[in-house]
Amino acid sequence: MSAIRRAMLITLSERYFALAANFVTVALVSRLLTPAEIGLSVIGMAIVGFALAAREFASPNFLIQHRDLTLEEIRKAFAVMLLLTLAITLILAVSAQAIAWAYDEQRLVPYLQVVSASILVELISAPVLSLLRRDMAFGKVALINVSIAGTAAVMTIGLALLGFSYMSFAWAWLTSAAVGAALALCVHSDWRIFRPLFGGWRGMLAFGGYNGATVLLHRAYESLPYLMLGRILSLDAAAYFSRGLMLCQLPDKLFLHGVVSVILPAFSAEVRNGRTLRAPYLRAIALLTGIQWPALVVLALLAHPAVQVLFGSQWFGVVPLVQVMAIASMFSFSFELNYPVLVSMGAVRDSFLRGLVIWPISALILTVFAFFGLQAVAWSMLIALPFQALVSLHFIRRHVAITWTDVATALWRSLVVAGTSALGPALLIALNGFRSDLSIGDAVLGAGLAAIGWLAGLVLTRHPLLAEIGKTMTGLGLDRILGRLFGKGVASLATR
Repeated sequence: MSAIRRAMLITLSERYFALAANFVTVALVSRLLTPAEIGLSVIGMAIVGFALAAREFASPNFLIQHRDLTLEEIRKAFAVMLLLTLAITLILAVSAQAIAWAYDEQRLVPYLQVVSASILVELISAPVLSLLRRDMAFGKVALINVSIAGTAAVMTIGLALLGFSYMSFAWAWLTSAAVGAALALCVHSDWRIFRPLFGGWRGMLAFGGYNGATVLLHRAYESLPYLMLGRILSLDAAAYFSRGLMLCQLPDKLFLHGVVSVILPAFSAEVRNGRTLRAPYLRAIALLTGIQWPALVVLALLAHPAVQVLFGSQWFGVVPLVQVMAIASMFSFSFELNYPVLVSMGAVRDSFLRGLVIWPISALILTVFAFFGLQAVAWSMLIALPFQALVSLHFIRRHVAITWTDVATALWRSLVVAGTSALGPALLIALNGFRSDLSIGDAVLGAGLAAIGWLAGLVLTRHPLLAEIGKTMTGLGLDRILGRLFGKGVASLATR
């Protein structure tokens, strides 16, 4: 099994664990807390997310893409990260009272103060994780991230049960950040990287300037719905939108976020070795959409039972949001690849210019629709996300020699697979009088039929994902197990 494929397996396993932990946490906490309490934490996280974007002006990703990294360069990078993080935590803690006044919510003050301490503690693990990713040491990365996710889940649920309400999220973040920092110090024994070296920051600041501005624009766009809905409508509206977006991001969190942490070092290595990213990029969007698109289509069809299982019946108002947002999210197929491609090509400036175009215009679209209600905000994504996709592909094509025909050729099989995956759930909805409120049993049956349709679509279109599944099964020895159980013919078909 190749190093890239092994790294992806480790990373995906880590993401599976984190997703399962998050699934359990959300399912339980959504039943323990009210939408208003969760809405308060959502607004707090939106504010913190905007502050965290400023930390990307000293992005640890600089360490991954640096061609000739030395100890001195690492120490210089850490010095910039330290100063910027101290400034962010201080400003966030001091401004907590003013932010709470703006939202007429004094409960935001302790939340923001505890989270600001968490950001400072996270500074220890950030450079270590980047160095481990650069070295493709994803086993150690997974150990740290799994421990962080597990700690956060246990603490959030436990504190919610003890009556800590919305503060459960803040204290859980601080505890998990401390666990991550401790493990990072144990895994990376060379603590000299934490001795800040002041001066010679030109390379770091040049990278961080464009990178930080890009992330700042993105985080502002991500935070805007929650900040506006909480201000214009209610805390409940912010919570409903957050839960709807969370459901629609499940395929991304399960597959794309895990893969992208491997793709950036892998793409950077390809560029350092003088190879083009054309074939890897086209193959990547084909593989990712082969999973993402079917999952989103099925989620749109099974939104009602999905909300019932994950959040409970008090959150049924999220269902119509998910049905629209899931389809709109299909246009996000390249989003997790854009940043790794541009950064690995040294085109951080173009990454910033892309953000300068798409995020303000998308924010304007969202703002206009927000005055027409929560459902209108969901519909605005059907305008904003296609626009973002087109502009992003335009910038990618400036550095990777691909045509629009190449992109269409890479995607058509995934579109067919999405259609075959939807047939089973769509049939059950038709038999239910064209109502989407399927029972849990029917939803499980629909998911099973969707999985069969997905595999049939992969085989029918000879999707490249089928070959990847076969290689993975061979690498894990599953082909031999299938051969013993069902005969060599079935095993050969499964791994072809």
